[in-house]
Amino acid sequence: MAKLSFPEGFIWGSATSALQIEGATAEDGRGPSVWDEFCRSHPEKIYEGASPEPACGHYRRWREDVALIRELGHNGYRLSISWPRLFPGGSARLNEPGAAFYDRLFDALLAAGIEPNVTLYHWDLPQELGEKGGWENPDTPLRFADYASACFRRYGDRVKLWSTLNEPAWTALNGYVTGLHPPCRLRDYSGALRAAQGLLRGHALAGAACARELPGVKAGIVLNMSRIHPATPSADDAAAAALADGMINRWFSDGVIKGRFPEDIRNYYAKAGLLPEGLEETEALLRAAPLGFLGVNYYYPHYASADAKDTNFHLNISGRADEDCQFSVKGLFRFVKNPRGRFTRWGWEIDPEGLHDLLLRVHETSPGLPIYVTENGLGRVEELAGGIVDDQERIDFVREHLRSVHRAIAAGADVRGYYMWSLMDNFSWINGYKKRYGFLYVDRATLDRHKKQSALWFREAALANAI
Repeated sequence: MAKLSFPEGFIWGSATSALQIEGATAEDGRGPSVWDEFCRSHPEKIYEGASPEPACGHYRRWREDVALIRELGHNGYRLSISWPRLFPGGSARLNEPGAAFYDRLFDALLAAGIEPNVTLYHWDLPQELGEKGGWENPDTPLRFADYASACFRRYGDRVKLWSTLNEPAWTALNGYVTGLHPPCRLRDYSGALRAAQGLLRGHALAGAACARELPGVKAGIVLNMSRIHPATPSADDAAAAALADGMINRWFSDGVIKGRFPEDIRNYYAKAGLLPEGLEETEALLRAAPLGFLGVNYYYPHYASADAKDTNFHLNISGRADEDCQFSVKGLFRFVKNPRGRFTRWGWEIDPEGLHDLLLRVHETSPGLPIYVTENGLGRVEELAGGIVDDQERIDFVREHLRSVHRAIAAGADVRGYYMWSLMDNFSWINGYKKRYGFLYVDRATLDRHKKQSALWFREAALANAI
């Protein structure tokens, strides 16, 4: 097969987040995050009761990690800043040792020829703000904008790619509906919508702050997106799929791209008595905030059935074949398994075509809007054997998804980069350390890094700008 070349300047990189790799959760003035408290209070919700300490020890091993990123041929790296490391209580005085850590990291990345793409919020809300109501509290978006402004002023001379939020839909959904993430609410649909509104207001205020502090720079946002198909050709399943798509995808993508929420879903929430107050003000803030790009996190599709007789939520945290994922909202929709699909050990379907479709959908919604694939990857159970991790399955996964990206670019989508999740095996939220995503294998006993076969394959692709 002929090589597929990518546009000049295309970013080949990998992604991480502060909470998942840094460790040092109580060092140099860092304050606790809601995830630190969640892991302490609810170890039963996380595989083997894991926590983000020590994670990958990146806070102490950052020089080694930057050198490895360079060795792997990456010209870009997506990472996040830890809000509680900069502002331990969420606001007030800047924690200088924490801020200086990112000075050193950004300087080293740029010296190595690696462009940082920095996410301001990757789920690690300062615990003090969580105790005050989190994203439901109207004050939290204001504190987030203050934090964002401080970051723009401190690092804006070096960082040109900024993302405000990572996956706000999952923060709202898993925090308030499934109860799987902090603040562990179950079936609190109105709370989820209030939190979603707070998150999107925070995005808008931070985006406006970016435009003020850094003229010529427009912040983006990272959304988790999933292609949602009807489980069958029936009209009922088609309606269920459209509803699920509106709630999970369009509520957020239309909000940030168009500055208005989808009318059909808005009407549905209004009839159910769930619509939060101040929605028009939120839309006005979104319209006033310049959007620099959309980051798309894509892992798997969904198949929606109207046959939802009960409400049930369960994620496979162990990777056992007999532990299925379940997501069902009584009377609305239930996600079912595609009988013809290929699946990971965690029940996630492998469907590269879905990424192609979503990239074109963003392009058609907003022609010319720059797009980055900010996360896409394969979680596996892996072992180091003779210094090698043979992860051909990951190579195949990434290659197939990059082909879908290439096709989307050929069809007109302005896709400017691909960040594989993840640079290294890390704290994978409720899956703890069992689910390994990295180009680099992290030995849990020593935290030493080892290049996997996928890392070497991706290096060749990055250097050639082609697959």
